[in-house]
Amino acid sequence: MPSRLHLPPRIKSLPLDQWIALALFLGLFSFYIAFSSGSSAGQGYTGEETQAANSILTHVDAWRKGVPSPPMLWSRHGPLPILFDVPFVALGKFFVSPDFTMCFEPALITAALVTLVFLWLRKLTSLGMSLLIALIGGLGTMLWPYAYIGLEPKQSFFVLLAGYLGLACGPVRGWTRVLLFAVVCGIAVSLKSTGVVLFPAVAWLLYVQFGESWRSRRSEIAAVIVVIGVIWATNAWGRNLFWAALGGGWSRLRPLLIDSPLLFFANVIGIFGSPTKGLFLYAPVLLLSLYAMPRTFRTHRRTAIFVLLLVAGVVFQMAMLRAFADEVWGSRYAHTMIAPLLVLIGAARPEGFEWRRQAPLIALGVLGVIISFLGSLYYYGVLHVATMDAGQNTLETLAGDSVWNAIRFHSRLLDVWLHGGAGPVWWTPRHIWMYEPPPGAPPWKEIDLRRLCEPQSILLKSIRKGQMTPLSGCYLLSLITGVLLIGFSVRAAFQEGRRNIRRPADAIAASAPSLEAAATARREPDLDRT
Repeated sequence: MPSRLHLPPRIKSLPLDQWIALALFLGLFSFYIAFSSGSSAGQGYTGEETQAANSILTHVDAWRKGVPSPPMLWSRHGPLPILFDVPFVALGKFFVSPDFTMCFEPALITAALVTLVFLWLRKLTSLGMSLLIALIGGLGTMLWPYAYIGLEPKQSFFVLLAGYLGLACGPVRGWTRVLLFAVVCGIAVSLKSTGVVLFPAVAWLLYVQFGESWRSRRSEIAAVIVVIGVIWATNAWGRNLFWAALGGGWSRLRPLLIDSPLLFFANVIGIFGSPTKGLFLYAPVLLLSLYAMPRTFRTHRRTAIFVLLLVAGVVFQMAMLRAFADEVWGSRYAHTMIAPLLVLIGAARPEGFEWRRQAPLIALGVLGVIISFLGSLYYYGVLHVATMDAGQNTLETLAGDSVWNAIRFHSRLLDVWLHGGAGPVWWTPRHIWMYEPPPGAPPWKEIDLRRLCEPQSILLKSIRKGQMTPLSGCYLLSLITGVLLIGFSVRAAFQEGRRNIRRPADAIAASAPSLEAAATARREPDLDRT
């Protein structure tokens, strides 16, 4: 047997950055999967999209066999996002079930999203800083919990990919790259019905690519606009087929809109700073974007403008709602902003990694990991169930009542689970009356935390019970693989950083004799000229 593994020369010649990116992607994907619940049912409208994907497969199979097919099932965001679900649903027909295999999709896309953040940052800052910010994004923001919840990662990935192609990869030239860029931009604005607010950011990417040479590239510009328009219009048509049966999408959206411009301003503040649903609460590292924005605007203006337009569009959409968040973990509509803001933070740090200078970044990252761990530990629906048991399940309660803060509630559940026991653990979501309760006010209802405290992770439940099954064993192997791969990427980046530090020192040491000789020559008189 050969003593060494012989790889193709093309693979051997891959730069270290690409090896680290590959290890980061596979490591995060394995790590995310390790804490999976093994079921995508109940994760928002994922079940609805799974049925629509299954309907597509049924129609394809009926067409292939030449038999009549049942009526097509549509989804609320149109057929485009369903096309990404089809491979996972098809896999589920042969492996366990579609409900199980659909768990892999958000984890895979989230890992790809974080890896794309790393690749973009590598064009702006050092290797160590790029990896640190990417890992904080993957484990210390809402991206981690949404690797299980789903709903948002697809749009977030394609928005960032559009920005990466338009800003970080140089001029888009050649029809292959132009059409690829157009398709990515079209998918980014079409994956969700709210994607229309992303058009200004995508328009800026088109300006960056074609603005200076628009006269000679008019055919390419026209092709890009047509491709984006066709993708958006086709998906909007499919989306309307779903909402038409429910009376139209506008009839469902209108009651949720604000009725005062003052509420719009209050929502803008709350989107970032709300103590219950604020983006800075569920992704603390993004606080540094307040510092990074002016600095990045001076050094990487095009990237800063793209992020500003994207954030402005998403914030406008969210601020138009009476409640800018719902029962899902954190502020899910802000998910699209996280990765671009991470790039913005990295662009403001072109220097190499230094522990002392990056203390705020590390501290906010650690805090974010703790918060995101709580979000990943439990199915977000446990909070909704608890509010229903207490008779307080209004949208305003879920979005803005500090008594029902999701982070605090999940920490309560974790405390109950860790302490064990079998009896009920009662908790009263009591509010503070102003002076005294009004006459006839009903008493606050107690709820049993015991029945809600079980984590969603199959692996953690198996470890706690001391009963490892083949499935939980696979999750444990996935966890070990993920930790090893992430550890490899960190170690490789650390070693490369140390080599980069030694190289200038070695160069100075090597040049010391010549420098000393030069200095001596300057001190000694030129005898030929005396």
